[in-house]
Amino acid sequence: MYPDYLFEYPNRQTLFPFYMKKKSYQAVAPHRHDFIELSYVAAGSGLEIINGSEHPMIPGTFVLLLPFHIHSFRSTPGESLTLYTCNFPIDLLTEGKEAELGLAHLLTVQEDSSRSFVMVPESDRTRVCHLLDEALSEFEADIPYKHLVLKGKLLEALALFLRYRSLLSADDPAVPPSGISAKAKLVTSIVQYMYQQYMEPMSLAQVARHFHITPAYLSDLFHKQYGIHFVDFLHELRVRHACSLLLSSDMPIAEVWVEAGFGSYPSFCRIFHKVKGMGARDYRDSQHKKRLLP
Repeated sequence: MYPDYLFEYPNRQTLFPFYMKKKSYQAVAPHRHDFIELSYVAAGSGLEIINGSEHPMIPGTFVLLLPFHIHSFRSTPGESLTLYTCNFPIDLLTEGKEAELGLAHLLTVQEDSSRSFVMVPESDRTRVCHLLDEALSEFEADIPYKHLVLKGKLLEALALFLRYRSLLSADDPAVPPSGISAKAKLVTSIVQYMYQQYMEPMSLAQVARHFHITPAYLSDLFHKQYGIHFVDFLHELRVRHACSLLLSSDMPIAEVWVEAGFGSYPSFCRIFHKVKGMGARDYRDSQHKKRLLP
């Protein structure tokens, strides 16, 4: 059974597409998503698997999941895992001053899944919980300028994650061996590359050349890992970008398809309708109507 691919979360289609919750779990099945997830273990214990590598989850575990990460977790029998979870779009790490100040490094650096989590020092755990509690209170409140406060707190949380991660050397015993196969590392690098380049002309053959493998090997490897064909995955990325442009700007549809990386307007129309079940204009109109509803 292939992992679920999640596209949406509450608030995804708003002007400030940030979502946060604090919730207890026994288990979550394998899945991936095209947005970023930052989580922090507040209580309980368990195990998480990220791209095939398992690590413990205990209070103080800070996890940053990128769109190419397949993950699942389960609590220790008889316990629950209580997590703070934040969802936000990949744009935050790739656009504006935040990217210039180092957040884009989270996406562009090549690294295995053991670098997707850190253990917050015990002396700092109260600080992190306090920061996330404040963010959650802001998120749940209906008060002016909450979005500015929330963005500041999210950036602080990401900066802390980077700070704790930078303290760990490659052979730090606190970071277990990844145990990831060479094939899993390769396909992860391919997906990272696709996220960085999908707005440019791209084909199976071109990506295969970039990674010095054959197109047939790349196609088989990709399908075995993700349960989806290379070209369909590429289409999903481009349609998601087109949706963002349709919702967040007045850009004419005649320009959206170019900006999103499609090779022609007819192919954009065909692929967009296949993925979203409606045309781009109808999608924009339907989402705008939803925003106007009380």
